[in-house]
Amino acid sequence: MSLRARLALFLALSVGLALLFQGALSYLAFKRLLEADLDRSLLFYVEALSEGRRPPRGEFAFRLVQGDKAHQSANFPDWPELPPGARWREGWRVLVLEVPGGTLTVARYDPGAAGALARFRLALWGSGALLTLLAVLLASRVAQAALTPLSRLTEVARRVADSGDLSHRVAPGGGGELKALAEAFNHMLERLQAFLDRERRFTRDAAHELRTPVAAALAQLEAAEAGYLPREEAQEAVKEELLRMKRLVEALLVLAREGRVERIPLNLAQLARQEAEAFGVPYRGPGHLAFQGDPLLLSQALRNLLQNALLHGEGLGVEVALRVEGEEAFLEVQDQGPGMPEEALKEAARPFFRTSGKPGEGLGLSVAAKVAEAHGGRLELKPNRPRGLIATLRLPLNPGLTAHA
Repeated sequence: MSLRARLALFLALSVGLALLFQGALSYLAFKRLLEADLDRSLLFYVEALSEGRRPPRGEFAFRLVQGDKAHQSANFPDWPELPPGARWREGWRVLVLEVPGGTLTVARYDPGAAGALARFRLALWGSGALLTLLAVLLASRVAQAALTPLSRLTEVARRVADSGDLSHRVAPGGGGELKALAEAFNHMLERLQAFLDRERRFTRDAAHELRTPVAAALAQLEAAEAGYLPREEAQEAVKEELLRMKRLVEALLVLAREGRVERIPLNLAQLARQEAEAFGVPYRGPGHLAFQGDPLLLSQALRNLLQNALLHGEGLGVEVALRVEGEEAFLEVQDQGPGMPEEALKEAARPFFRTSGKPGEGLGLSVAAKVAEAHGGRLELKPNRPRGLIATLRLPLNPGLTAHA
């Protein structure tokens, strides 16, 4: 059963049950009012009998049973002895009272009252059925109108699934939760489209970058086989191209990890100092900083920033700095080289982006940014005054961890 049918059925059942409950209450109230009026007239009849007065208007009858003796009016129906209480019997309203030594049964014949109750029941059932039918039709229309945005969303999802085209969007409309769902679906499609565009560009660039060292190594081997190059020179060139390919593959593997890191306790200050010493640059910062992260990835990211500073910053004024502000650690690599154009700072972390003709794969900053994101942080690039560049890994600290100088 479709969602529209279920919603319409639910609304119709709700209306039908509400009408049934209201009708039952109305019938009981009317029945009690009618019976109370008849019972009062029967009590007046008892008073008239006891005082010898004329009975109230209407057809009344009585039967008095005391021991073995019974006395009744001529019109009293042929009924067996009834227990005390009030009841309906064959169009008569009957009231049985206990009296000394026996019972007094009084009855009033009023088929109009019984007919009124029957007609009232019929009216309630008829009006309830008619209103329930109208409720079904109205509920179907309401369900159709309410679920129109969901139908549009379903249709767009089906077109996207069938064609693979993420450019489709759900037309704005509706309100409340369904409108929010449509907007969230459109936002998801936009994010998926952007992700696929990045993946296609990344795959295209990666394939191009990997083909280059393969082609260069093959050309060197063919030149050596043809006798154009000495074997030792060709081997050295091939080794260099293979090392370049190795760096490319390692960087691509880091970029493909999609934020999966193994967090272990480490001393971020010690890690930064060791990398600075390995590159022969000064370190400035605390002696200890407890952190939860992946030491291999963090070392790779810092190494990439240092290589970038030494290569593109021409090795001028390169240093590593670590500081803590609030709940964040700032791991910086500064240089005083030529810096980077302002418009290039926004694109510098994109894979295979280059701003100069110097050798490199164009993946160093991309890997550093990916490592920072995997640790819940980000890579920030800004000019170093008066000249140079500051590359900062901005990493959130775990609660309760502090730095010690």
